[in-house]
Amino acid sequence: MTQSVLKARRWVSLWMCMIPLLVGASPSPRLSGADLLPAPAFDAGNHVPTRKGWALNEGRAETFRNVAEIIPTRRVATSDTAYPLQRAAKPLSLSYAFGGAQHSIEEFARRTETTGLLILKGDVILYEGYYLGADDKDTFQSFSAGKSFVSTLVALARADGKIKSFEEPISLYLPELKGSAYEHAKIRDVLQMASGTSYREEYENPDSDIAEFARITDVNEGGLYDFARSFKSIRPPGTKFYYASADTEILGALVSRVTGQSLSAYMSEKLWKPLGAEAPARWALDSPGSRGREIAAGALQVTLRDYGRFGLLYARDGKVGDQRLLPAGWVAEATIPSASYVDYGRMDSGDASDAPSGYGYQWWCIPDAHHSFAAEGIHGQFVLVDPVKQIVVVKLSAWSHAWDDPMAEETMTFFEAVVKEIQ
Repeated sequence: MTQSVLKARRWVSLWMCMIPLLVGASPSPRLSGADLLPAPAFDAGNHVPTRKGWALNEGRAETFRNVAEIIPTRRVATSDTAYPLQRAAKPLSLSYAFGGAQHSIEEFARRTETTGLLILKGDVILYEGYYLGADDKDTFQSFSAGKSFVSTLVALARADGKIKSFEEPISLYLPELKGSAYEHAKIRDVLQMASGTSYREEYENPDSDIAEFARITDVNEGGLYDFARSFKSIRPPGTKFYYASADTEILGALVSRVTGQSLSAYMSEKLWKPLGAEAPARWALDSPGSRGREIAAGALQVTLRDYGRFGLLYARDGKVGDQRLLPAGWVAEATIPSASYVDYGRMDSGDASDAPSGYGYQWWCIPDAHHSFAAEGIHGQFVLVDPVKQIVVVKLSAWSHAWDDPMAEETMTFFEAVVKEIQ
């Protein structure tokens, strides 16, 4: 018998002997609340806030890399071996023109409130920088850039035979959607943000449905999926693009239902381990414990280089090195518009900043000759991919507003300059 087993048995014996004494023991004497002398309020001083309004406080840069201290999360495990990224002998240096002046990479980072910036050309890191107190061990909040991870899980579930076709009604797999906006929507419609839901996503409007979405997240007592499926239809599905985080919540429920696993477990098995991610990711939940659902619409925490590996997977048509991870043809299917209502410049979303873009399956499509595309999240999160040159630019930020058009425009200008500079 091992020493550890003998030691454990001695502890159990000790506790068994103490139980009769504990049962009859009197409570220890304590001061009442009125008798306690007041103590100064404790504040760790690192700007990590309480749940309420956590995404809007002045310490956003710290907050966005410490989400697990605010909201319960679930671990997305990775393998023991990370996919290797090489480092260029000399960091990339370039300048780009914006606002009537030339700017360097460092100036871009400062001007656009960047927390992490990574530039990859294939396996090679051309530039890696951390700002506003961040470092390479931090994980960063995805916000809606996480939607592109969710559509990837949908693709993997279809490849596994768990979903027969995207032309099927999503309610075939989630029958509780009957009566809601999603009753007649195809899986494809939901992937394209064309479900027809009456849900409204207006970040500067405190009465918008996204504000209630955030409130449910902050309260953290569950119910986010029920909230997403509570909306009625205002138009036929598959006829008009409207960006709705509720759609991605429905897709997350679909993946969990057909796989019989949490999103975190399925992502670990099918994506994170075979991708060769170097660090576990975490996925925020709508309530603590086993009943908590992953917030599919955008609550992953991922390191800067692992965002880069995910972008590189798409830049290489779904391969990790020479090994295929994503189904053949998926990258083009997901990142090139396939209907008139999501085509470049024709989305008619009501948001002028969307005008030149197209939309795929939870990916933004960039109107350039290389069919570039991007995962994007509020407060300035970007994974930008040029699949022809296999260039990936990850730009993570702590913008003070949910969206900043000038900073977004400068980010796209910077991406174009990087693509032009690298041969």
